[in-house]
Amino acid sequence: MATVGAIVAAAGTGSRLGRGSKALVRLNGRTTLARVLELFLALDEVDRIVVVGPPSRLESAEREVQTLAPRKPVVVKAGGESRQDSVRMGLAALGDCDFVLVHDAARPLATAALVRRVLAAAMETGAAFPAINPRDAVKRVEGNRLVESLDRSLVVLAQTPQGFAYELLARAHREAADAGLVGDDDAQLVAATGHIVSVVPGEPANIKLTTPEDLEVVEALIREHETTRVL
Repeated sequence: MATVGAIVAAAGTGSRLGRGSKALVRLNGRTTLARVLELFLALDEVDRIVVVGPPSRLESAEREVQTLAPRKPVVVKAGGESRQDSVRMGLAALGDCDFVLVHDAARPLATAALVRRVLAAAMETGAAFPAINPRDAVKRVEGNRLVESLDRSLVVLAQTPQGFAYELLARAHREAADAGLVGDDDAQLVAATGHIVSVVPGEPANIKLTTPEDLEVVEALIREHETTRVL
């Protein structure tokens, strides 16, 4: 049976959000990190988890883990200067496994169905990420000048979790480090090795906390869902 590890990228400083570490922002009483950890802890497919947290707030991240009383191994490690560095450190801490899921703690609304969809595609093809199509017209600009209109059917908005064969992702990070390649996400690094990365349907509600406006939307969605669940 394949072993699956998960890396939770939680070291972001959240400068645009203006609330300190995004992983430790509370939404309806619970941190984004706790919400993401609960998701992966509840999945039987995931064997172990590495949280790559903010170096200045590792104790807070560790307390969040302890509060959940996890029944599978969860390790908290300090992240690096960039998300790419943090994921590479997470891979080293995770140790050998067959497949790895990489998810941003700043996306607390991902569902179990989404994780399983990504994992199934990664097990089939070696690499997969979820994405949604843009709803608005997509333009390429230079400064304040329109350069061209892009075909929306050829553009997607990438999300996490992203899933990979462990050795493939580890090799992609090694080669990126050797070449000085900085990618937007892990899917880009894997694609740079020449490996095909498959795309699966994402979720519109799987919003990444980046700005105060994102925070308002995500918290409203969480409150609506949790109020409905209680009722």
